[in-house]
Amino acid sequence: MNKTVFSIFFAVIVFLFTVVPAVGAPDSQNIAYIQRGVGRILGSTLAIPTAMVQDSRCIMFPFGIVTGALRGTVRMIGSIVGGVVDVARGGAPYAKYAALAL
Repeated sequence: MNKTVFSIFFAVIVFLFTVVPAVGAPDSQNIAYIQRGVGRILGSTLAIPTAMVQDSRCIMFPFGIVTGALRGTVRMIGSIVGGVVDVARGGAPYAKYAALAL
C-alpha cells in the first residue's frame, strides 16, 4: 500500500514539472504581473515598521515614531492598491474562463 501511494505521488510530481510549465509558457507576462502584485501586497506589511525605524533615527523620539507611522501607512496603502491593480491586470485575461467554471 505504501509503495503504491509513493508511486502515485511521484507520477503526479513528474506530471506537474513536465506539463504545467508548457501550458503556461505563453502567459508569462500575465503571471509576472500576478507575482509582482502578490509580492507588493505581502511586502506592504513591512512598510510601517521600516518607516518608523528610518524616521526614529533622524527625528526626535516621539515625533520620529509618529511621522514614521504616518509615512508607512501611506506607503502601505499605496503598495496594497498597486498590488491589487497588478493582480487584476494579470488575471483579467483569465476572467473569460470564470463563466465556464460556473
